[in-house]
Amino acid sequence: KVLIALEITPAVIDEALARKVELIVTHHPLLFRPSSSVISTDPIGKLIIKLIENRIAVYSAHTNLDFSRDGVSFALANKLGLQHIRFLAPLEGVRNAMSDAGAGLIGEYSRCSFVSRGTGSFKGSKYASPFIGGTEAEERAEELRLEMAAPRASVDRILSAMKDVHPYEEPAYDVYETITPQRNFGMGALGELSSPQLFKNFLKTIKHVLHAGVLRYVGNPKSRVQRIAVCGGAGSDLLPEAIRAQAEVLVTADVRYHTFHAAAGTISLVDAGHWETEHSILRIIADRLQQAAGQASTAVRIFITEQSTNPIHNL
Repeated sequence: KVLIALEITPAVIDEALARKVELIVTHHPLLFRPSSSVISTDPIGKLIIKLIENRIAVYSAHTNLDFSRDGVSFALANKLGLQHIRFLAPLEGVRNAMSDAGAGLIGEYSRCSFVSRGTGSFKGSKYASPFIGGTEAEERAEELRLEMAAPRASVDRILSAMKDVHPYEEPAYDVYETITPQRNFGMGALGELSSPQLFKNFLKTIKHVLHAGVLRYVGNPKSRVQRIAVCGGAGSDLLPEAIRAQAEVLVTADVRYHTFHAAAGTISLVDAGHWETEHSILRIIADRLQQAAGQASTAVRIFITEQSTNPIHNL
């Protein structure tokens, strides 16, 4: 049995015990930072101990769920009725890995590279040990330039692997930062309403479908909007991207006072609440897990929590 929740709370654990589930799947991780101890006098430690004592596992998909196609922001965009949904800000950088060291992977292709021919020139000192030619004399050699894509985190390992096998004493290399949009990963989502509508009416839609008790916003209620940018959770850092995408509205949460000032007069900005902009993903997670288990499966039962884990209350 599996229980789906936005985060772990005492009420969620009690529900898991009542349902006799063995696994809780959440969006927010129980441990946001490394813990030096797990003790019962600490609120988080108390939850961990209770989970361990009852042999309940926890799996959390946080940033990867935020940045994935059909993740949190896509769920929010669908909930608001947007169409033609795509990433608001595709991730920069390619996903590659020099061969085993991590370079040359592009999408479904591995060992990708580009080779060009040229003439290299060099002059070694008397202490040099050149692979071609002699020392203290300028040499020219026909050489190949090899280019491969690599993820930022693997660059040091790739360069080390290249130097270990390269015949030159001092191989020449350059590292360039590139921007290669990835279709399956990015931040936020962008889409259009089926037809333009008054911003004040769209605000009512947001409040209704997200069960938002309070909306904070800037923007002219009488303006007409159609292109909408969204980001589940704290996504106001995407304001410049939303403006560049010519969105009329950005819907997100945890917006700071000065960010509202920055948006005023340029784009409508709506803070609909953190929990409110993320809870739509729970049904998506449940459906995907049920699909993986098999629709007719009786071996795996999946529940969505009946508890509201939102700690914020509105008057």
